[in-house]
Amino acid sequence: MTISNYITIFRIILVPVFFVFLTDSNDVGQHSKIIALIIFLIATVTDALDGALARALKQKTQLGTFLDPLADKLLLLTAFLGITFSTYFLVKPPLWVITIVVFRDFLIISGLLVIFLLTNHLPQVAPNFLGKVTTFLQMVTVVTILITSPYASIFWNLMAVCTFCSAISYLILGIQHMNSYSAHQINSKRQSKKA
Repeated sequence: MTISNYITIFRIILVPVFFVFLTDSNDVGQHSKIIALIIFLIATVTDALDGALARALKQKTQLGTFLDPLADKLLLLTAFLGITFSTYFLVKPPLWVITIVVFRDFLIISGLLVIFLLTNHLPQVAPNFLGKVTTFLQMVTVVTILITSPYASIFWNLMAVCTFCSAISYLILGIQHMNSYSAHQINSKRQSKKA
């Protein structure tokens, strides 16, 4: 376990705490929403910090490459679903935006599961540029909603488009991976027959 992994685990632990304050509709004032915002910002900063430390200390691990995107997905899905089903937020994205966010993560997770079941191998999927931009826009969107920004709708529409494009790009990557694996299997069988 590296220090980056511990930071990532800390971020995962923050998720349920964030959810409690995010959905606290009994709070008459703005205290719960402010605390939820602070927790979310801390989680966002630790997301950047653990990656920077892993690169600086040359401590990239297989566990870290799995935990880091998992922590991001847990945090962001919790944020969007919590905002959607909470009666506390008057300004929130329409259901089609949340559906795109959930669909993208479901597509990525189910795609990895299908690849693992078919190949008995879990590929390391490094986030591409579009994926990084999508995550950034999702984080910014959550912040704009938490601070009740008048520009929140602009961000969630932009985020929805980027999230959809990102989902398509990961779908293409998954298909390419499966085609590559199939071609490798066919070549292996041909070589074994020649031998």
